[in-house]
Amino acid sequence: MSRDINHLTSHMAMLAEKVQDYCRQHGVDLLIYCTRRTFLEQAKLFRQGRTWQEIKAEINTLRETGFIESAKAIEQAGPQTGERVTNAAPGESWHNYGMAFDAVPQENGRALWIYAANKDKWDVYEEALYIHGLAWGGDFQSLKDYPHAQLMYGNPLQKLPKSEIKKAAAWSYE
Repeated sequence: MSRDINHLTSHMAMLAEKVQDYCRQHGVDLLIYCTRRTFLEQAKLFRQGRTWQEIKAEINTLRETGFIESAKAIEQAGPQTGERVTNAAPGESWHNYGMAFDAVPQENGRALWIYAANKDKWDVYEEALYIHGLAWGGDFQSLKDYPHAQLMYGNPLQKLPKSEIKKAAAWSYE
């Protein structure tokens, strides 16, 4: 997974920098630790915490709806361990298109992962996202994702043209 802001679209990179600047101006050091992901990286995250039945059902749905690259990535990812961290299959995450990033407030170089214990700093981040017109993962209904920011709500597979999806499926760090 990339940390490089340059792997975001130019518009999203500009917004990420503005969010960091806003946080800095309000006393919060913000670390952007994840920007763009490949479909395979997203598939590995998606497979965490899911049963084989759930995974197979998603593969079948993606194939039936014509998103073959997404289904193949889930198959290629193989078994994964860990807790469920995302509801987004490959292609369903704005990270796959350079239109999302994950960030965490820091203090003295130490990430402040625990939302409730550091709510004042997380609130500054949340406010920065809203001011700059970004969607916040803390608003997600089923799986709160406080570090997550994206350009818009909704599933990219339903919002983007197939050509953009195919381009993202082929994207790598080269």
